[in-house]
Amino acid sequence: MTALDLSHSPRRAPSRRQALKILGASAALPIGIVGWQLFGPQPTFHHWHGTALGSEASMSLWHANPGHARRTLAHMASEVLRLENIFSLFRPESELSRLNRAGVLKAASQDLVRVLETTRAVAQASSGAFDPTVQPLWSIYQSHFALPQALPDGPAEGALEAAHRRVDYREIDVSGSTVSLGLSNMALTLNGIAQGYITDVVADLLRNEGFDHVVVELGESRVLGTHPDGRPWRVGLKDAQGQTGRTIGLVNQASATSGGYGTVFEPTGLHHHIFDPLTGKSANRLTEVVVIAPRATEADALATAIFVAGAERAPDILATAPEASAIITNSEGLVTQL
Repeated sequence: MTALDLSHSPRRAPSRRQALKILGASAALPIGIVGWQLFGPQPTFHHWHGTALGSEASMSLWHANPGHARRTLAHMASEVLRLENIFSLFRPESELSRLNRAGVLKAASQDLVRVLETTRAVAQASSGAFDPTVQPLWSIYQSHFALPQALPDGPAEGALEAAHRRVDYREIDVSGSTVSLGLSNMALTLNGIAQGYITDVVADLLRNEGFDHVVVELGESRVLGTHPDGRPWRVGLKDAQGQTGRTIGLVNQASATSGGYGTVFEPTGLHHHIFDPLTGKSANRLTEVVVIAPRATEADALATAIFVAGAERAPDILATAPEASAIITNSEGLVTQL
């Protein structure tokens, strides 16, 4: 791994969060850059590596002042932790965990309110293909396949139907800073949007700090400016086996990937973590969706929506975000670019 190769090894299969990786960012720079500011401090890359919402994460800044870069990265790491305390399903006292337990959350943060408002907009634009209330489905599948000798067809129909009845994004009510869930035992997962949002918050802060050449990978990817040598940042698209094939270039853009291979409940991969709210079962119309957009929040949610809705509905979903584009791979391996 090079100093700014932000790819990282998956814990299991490469998650959809790990499918877009910035490549070769610290490859040898042209002589003109090496000699830049000949009589002053030389700019170089400064890095942070950690986790964000359970995914490996990294930030890389190009700057001439090491002390300022280190302090900035430490501040950004604190910001990631603050946001995890809002959106994490694994922190019992996060805002999201408390909302799921009680069904209501008063004095919700502006961050949670913003994400829920964006969630509703994408859910409506995708006719419900994107729906954060699918957490009961995830729970029932996880419980079923954790059992010894679990039936390969998935949860019993009765249990699945009971969980499916609790899925409906229209039952999320946001009134000021109070968030309420309208159905008994509803629960939210914001994994299809929160990592993109955290990526955007940090990228925006770094831009405000005056950093011009930045790579942020906090579950989703966003870049500021170009690579210091003037070219676009190179992003490798990895398949379900973790092999890098095609690359794309990003300049002041974000990218997100949705693929069922990220978290599977059983060896065939037919039962995975991306659920179709219409059927209550894992979505298997497509193999992978990559969305490129100006912001990671948008790219994150749109990638999930298109993966669930299918290629036929992708143009209509993308029409709600004119600057976004998608690379769609179907189950036969056919790739379509929109």
